Amino acid sequence: MKLRIAYLNSRYPSLSHTFIEREIRFLRELEVEVRTCSIRRPAANDLLGATNRASADETFYVFDTVLGLLFRGMAGALRHPFRALAAFWRGQRLSPPGWRERMRHVAYALEGIVLARHLSQLGIRHVHVHMANNGASVALLACRYDPGLEYSLTIHGSAEFFNVPGVRLREKAEGARFVRCVSSFCRAQVMAWVAPEAWPRLHIVRCGIDPSRYRLATHKGGGPVRLVAIGRLDPIKGYPLLLEACARLGADWRLDMVGDGPARGDLERRARELGIESRVRFAGAVATDEIPALLQGMNVLVISSFMEGLPIVLMEAMASGLPVVSTRVAGVMELVEEGVSGFLAQPGTVEELQGALERALASRPRFGEMGRAGRRRVERDYDVRGTARGMLDLFGRHAREI
Repeated sequence: MKLRIAYLNSRYPSLSHTFIEREIRFLRELEVEVRTCSIRRPAANDLLGATNRASADETFYVFDTVLGLLFRGMAGALRHPFRALAAFWRGQRLSPPGWRERMRHVAYALEGIVLARHLSQLGIRHVHVHMANNGASVALLACRYDPGLEYSLTIHGSAEFFNVPGVRLREKAEGARFVRCVSSFCRAQVMAWVAPEAWPRLHIVRCGIDPSRYRLATHKGGGPVRLVAIGRLDPIKGYPLLLEACARLGADWRLDMVGDGPARGDLERRARELGIESRVRFAGAVATDEIPALLQGMNVLVISSFMEGLPIVLMEAMASGLPVVSTRVAGVMELVEEGVSGFLAQPGTVEELQGALERALASRPRFGEMGRAGRRRVERDYDVRGTARGMLDLFGRHAREI
C-alpha cells in the first residue's frame, strides 16, 4: 500500500531550507504521497525561483490570521473538548515561565488542533517535522489532540543545541516515533540529552542534493581567485572574520557574498574600513535554482561560521567541483577532508581562517583534482536519492500505519 505522510515546517518553503523540498520531491519519486504543511507562509525572499513558488502553492498553511486560527482551533476544541484540554494542558507543560510564553503555547495548541483536523480529513496518520522548533511543538500537540496521529523528527543543529531546555528538545525527541539526525555529530548531541532507552530510535540519514544538477566548474589559471560565501548575513556566520582574513591575504582574490540579512550594513562598513570594498561584492539573495550557475563562475567556497548543522551549500559547491574552506563545526568534518576536497580551520579566529585560505590559494594548480574528489564524496554519501531511500526505510520501520 502506498505510504501517505505529511511534512511540516515552521515556514515552508524557505530559501535556506531548500533541502527539504528536494527530499520531498525524491520521496514522491519513490511513490510516497507527501502532503506539505507549514505553520506560517513564506517571506518574499523564500519565493525566489519557480520551484519554491510551486511548493508554496501546494502547501497547507496552519496560521493565516489570528481570527482564522481562533475560529478553526476553537471549532476543533468544541468538537472534542477533552482532547483539546489535553493539548492545551500539554502545551502549558512545555511552556517556559512568563505570560508571553504561556500565550504562545496556547497558540501552539490551537495550531496543533488545526493541523490534526486537516490531516484527519486527508486520512494521514503520520507527520514528519524538520527542526525541533515551534513546528515540532505544534506536531507534538497535534498528536496529543488526536491520539491516532504520530510524528517523527529531523534534527539538524545548531539552533536546537543553543538552548536545549528552552526548546524542550528532550520532550520532542522522546515523544517522536523516530528521530533522524543529519550527522554523527548531531546524533551524539541528541544522545546527550535524551534517555538511553530512546537511543535506538535515533538514526543517521544525511541530507543530500541532486548531483546531476551541478556541472564541474572550469578552473582557469589566470586572474584573481574567485571566493564565494553563500548564506544569510547573520552574526552566526562569522563574516567579519572572513573579511579580515581576506584583507590579510597576499594573493589576488575577489569575494562574492551571496545572501541577505540583518548584518549586511555592518559588513559593508567593515569592508570599507579594511580597504577591500572594491574586492568584495554583496550580491544579495538569489533563487535556489540559480545556485548551480552561480557556482560555475567561482573557484573556492568559504564557510566561516561559528556553528552549523551540515551546510547544504558545501555539498552544492563540492558537486560543482569547487574546493572548499570551512570552519571545523558540527558535521563538516564528516564531509570535507583536509587537503583532499578542502581546507579546515578552527572557528572563531582570524588566523586560522587566514591560514586555511592561504593553503587553498597556494593549491590553485590542484583545484580541478580537489574538485573532482569533492564531487565523488557527494555522489557517494550525500545524494538526495540515498536520503529519500533512507527516510523511506525509517518510515517503514518505525511508523505504525501510514
